[in-house]
Amino acid sequence: MPPTSRALRPLNVEPALLQGLHEHIAALNAADATLPGRPAVEIARNRAQVASAARLMAQAFVHNQDKGWLAWLPPSEVARVRSGDTRRAQEKIARVIEYLCAAAAFEGGLVLLESADAAEESDASDAREIRGASLWGLPPAVPGTEPWWHLAAFGAPAALRSYGLLRAAAAAGAANALVRASQQTMHRLGLPARCIYAQMGCVRPAHQGQRVSRRMFEPFRLLADRFDLVYRLESSSPETNDQRVFSNFRFEKIGEHHFGTSRFNSVGPYTINLMVRRPGAEAP
Repeated sequence: MPPTSRALRPLNVEPALLQGLHEHIAALNAADATLPGRPAVEIARNRAQVASAARLMAQAFVHNQDKGWLAWLPPSEVARVRSGDTRRAQEKIARVIEYLCAAAAFEGGLVLLESADAAEESDASDAREIRGASLWGLPPAVPGTEPWWHLAAFGAPAALRSYGLLRAAAAAGAANALVRASQQTMHRLGLPARCIYAQMGCVRPAHQGQRVSRRMFEPFRLLADRFDLVYRLESSSPETNDQRVFSNFRFEKIGEHHFGTSRFNSVGPYTINLMVRRPGAEAP
């Protein structure tokens, strides 16, 4: 990946949506400013923040043994995870997530972080602990896709280092199949392609149950209602997230996508639920 100290490219998001998002984030942060730890959310501004978000998401996905992420690792790596040795799997997945965050920026993507004041024993009085991270897709200001040079320079090396050639190809094919399934289901149901897309997100395991997910979702719920947008996601851990998290935000299941057995799928068959929240759905 490019050096993590560099600033990110300008956000490619429709100006009215981006302005609305900034307004909702500022209002919600102001409302939470008196809570313990002064929790707040912000849009990532530089590559260091994106790298931190990728590491956090990888840690959470591996900790939760998310099948959608473990599937394309070698069986030996999955066995390590299940025995409690997660370091290498986290490194491999974080590398891929950091690339995906960079690639999404060409099409309206942005990374959102939730943080709070660090523990008192921290040396820095203004230190903040990142507790949640998420990747979002919004209608872009300038329609486009990831350029070939970015995929060649960053995507292919990240996938090859993490998965190897054949597993990288299988993972890419699975990701493309999921996107097609989601888009086709949306079209079949007459739902607009122009929407807010929650691509991935997580909460650091130690901070689950502290309303971190709600802080990351709420600005986009308000934005969806303000601009009459559908809000969609794919749930790769339906057995734990659909009722505990997504139903609380009034998401409804609109379909499923199944991954079967293959020589490159290291976890066996699994299902991803396709979900949407329609604009105006009553807030919890």
